[in-house]
Amino acid sequence: MRFNIRKRTILLALLFTILLCFFSYKLSGFFKGNSKPWIVADANDASKKFITKDTVIKKIHQKQKLITTEVEISEKTTIDNSWGNLDIFKKMQNISFTGKGVYVVDLSLLKSSNIYIDSNNNILAIKIPKPKVELVTIDESKTVYETPEKGLLRFGDIKLTAQEHEVMVENVKKAMLEKMNETEYSNKAIINSRKSMETIIKSILNSNSKYTIKIEFL
Repeated sequence: MRFNIRKRTILLALLFTILLCFFSYKLSGFFKGNSKPWIVADANDASKKFITKDTVIKKIHQKQKLITTEVEISEKTTIDNSWGNLDIFKKMQNISFTGKGVYVVDLSLLKSSNIYIDSNNNILAIKIPKPKVELVTIDESKTVYETPEKGLLRFGDIKLTAQEHEVMVENVKKAMLEKMNETEYSNKAIINSRKSMETIIKSILNSNSKYTIKIEFL
């Protein structure tokens, strides 16, 4: 029993060390700031520039979250600026958004009690939290604005204020998140999470190890 506890502790320590090194490497790329001017597209005054000066990181939080699944997702939104129901007063525009979402497993909840080693049957079982949607982002470069559909008596383009555009984008993100939380896609994230954890653990163990890895979810 004491031998099994020692192996379980060593395995957990190695797992955390590898993951922390990986995340530290990834985070190092975010600690750089640039000072450069940029111009708002389609601004009324083309000479107006905005210059970023000092980018300061206020807080750094240690995370132990493993990204196991990334998805590309699309959402179409219609802006309806019609007057009534008559076609001659119709004014509508479709906008197609493309975003990315990630599912993560929070390894900070992993404890030694979640690891079980059966030396007699060569089984290594680990219980981990289910993957959850961590982040949904919109790729503005892939946003497609279709030509507005206008009735005979409607003219001009459909324009949104900055606040209206922000609300629209937030609603799009919400719809994408709800789609990702549907059972069909959550189950795929669980499958990917199991495969990711199995790969990580096998890379830690000796290549000649005969242990069968079993990943269970809390």
